[in-house]
Amino acid sequence: MRATYTILFIGFFFTKSLSQDFNSDFNHRYGFNLDYRFTKKTKLQTGFLSAFNADNYDPFFYQFKLGLDYRFNKRISGKVFYKPILLKGNTEGTWRDRFGASLDYRSTLFGLPLRNRITAEGFFPTFNKYQYRFVYYIKLNFKNDFLPLRATPYINYQLYYYLGGNPLDYYDEDGETLLASNPPNGFHRYRIGAGIRFRAERGLYVTLYYIWQEEFNTTFQDFRQINILNRNQTSIRYPFNDYQVLGVSVSYTISTK
Repeated sequence: MRATYTILFIGFFFTKSLSQDFNSDFNHRYGFNLDYRFTKKTKLQTGFLSAFNADNYDPFFYQFKLGLDYRFNKRISGKVFYKPILLKGNTEGTWRDRFGASLDYRSTLFGLPLRNRITAEGFFPTFNKYQYRFVYYIKLNFKNDFLPLRATPYINYQLYYYLGGNPLDYYDEDGETLLASNPPNGFHRYRIGAGIRFRAERGLYVTLYYIWQEEFNTTFQDFRQINILNRNQTSIRYPFNDYQVLGVSVSYTISTK
């Protein structure tokens, strides 16, 4: 367990020290996952994730997880999950229920392990920008010949499609003519990440990771943009949510075998 505590200390120091000069658009995340493997194909997943603003360390959100993972074969697996979220935007906070399902396909790229995933998820109550999200996720693991604890460096990318948000009114430049009133459905977010996963003990893994998130508008969709001016041209409706993350995650799997 000494290796585990050492990695956790390094991870906490890493997230604290690298964020001293960042504003509230930079946050830290700390997660713990406890999984129970019934068979070689079936696994029950539980977890907790907390996020804090880097400038003042106020809590940003708390998220819980309950999921069931089933592996059909060596390449394909599926998952269903429930992730309630407590958003700390005010003193009491607000809860949102998050339900979803995903399908994974494992392959290789230049001899390196490659994972592709499609996820569909719904939020209740809805967010302004979406009620449903569809996410494409791709992750590439690298070989390691020098880092300790069977460390595995990786990079990943995620692309998000929003659906079913609250409608926005789109006016002409003078704010006099209503051109359309639509929910801002479309591709509006991507994330780029990198990290290192350590095997501290049998069944116990510690991951240090970094995430860069950007929201955007596509040019091929009319009247589906976010981050637009209101009718009076005085404020932004649905501003872009751009931020960076430094995080530490601990995962432990209990197996019947």
